Amino acid sequence: MAVTSTNLDYLVDDLRIELGDTTAGSYRYLDEQLYAVLVASVKALRRRWSSKYLIDSSNNVYRNTGEWDYTDSSPPIVQGLDERPIILQAALLILEGTLQNFSWNVGRWRDYEISYSNIAGGNIKDYGIKRRVDELNALVPLNKLRPSKKGSMPGFKNNTHESGADF
Repeated sequence: MAVTSTNLDYLVDDLRIELGDTTAGSYRYLDEQLYAVLVASVKALRRRWSSKYLIDSSNNVYRNTGEWDYTDSSPPIVQGLDERPIILQAALLILEGTLQNFSWNVGRWRDYEISYSNIAGGNIKDYGIKRRVDELNALVPLNKLRPSKKGSMPGFKNNTHESGADF
């Protein structure tokens, strides 16, 4: 299913800058592809964010207000500090796909007169992906725990957090 629009459309220009796809008239990626990858990015981040943002059947993102408290009021739907992780994840989805395509062409050969190698180009692309993964991990750690909610633990003697009689 092609994604023709989403309420994440305003992030397309930032995603283009991240990808280096800034020459109008000769873009490498169609807007529809970028919309689709932004939606896929939010889906990929659900695990890291414990479903902080959800997606409806029209590919629009909305806040999971039942589980999260948001510091910024809506609109925009996505909080300002959450835009960068979405853009990074979207760039990773695109670049990992292009690196996989490029990997079939990485290699070297040599004969008696000529030598050719594009392995360094593959390493540079791989480094760019690793740098983005490291930044994403710094912004939204994968093993980040949500704040706990205190629950009562009746039955424990001398529990200073319980009120009432000694058990």
